[in-house]
Amino acid sequence: MLRDVMGGIELARHLQHQEPGGGARHATAARVSYMTRRPASHHESADAYRDIVARLGPRHRVIIYKDQLQWILQRRDGQRHGRARWAGVGYCMTREALLRASRASCARIDPAALAALAALAEHFGRAGT
Repeated sequence: MLRDVMGGIELARHLQHQEPGGGARHATAARVSYMTRRPASHHESADAYRDIVARLGPRHRVIIYKDQLQWILQRRDGQRHGRARWAGVGYCMTREALLRASRASCARIDPAALAALAALAEHFGRAGT
């Protein structure tokens, strides 16, 4: 996998020159963390989607639609390429509709996530979104 990114040894050398004190041990540690970090995605179905509002539990989350038009309640829907895939189950313009859809879809909602939803603006696109 390292060869796919930059070519194993070349990546380690690059990190040695980029990091302060970049000895071989330091470069190896940096390489591992570099390879395990996942960048935020613009794909709504991706586990690492960039605009997650709250994770309601292990199988549900709320995101902001990629075009900034509404909130989407999503359910974890299997895997794609070894990573979780998410599918929309509710599309909401108001906080009340989002709370209602969340309560209907989730058996248990994390209290911190419920508080985050309650703190949203009354209508999408207004202050607090």
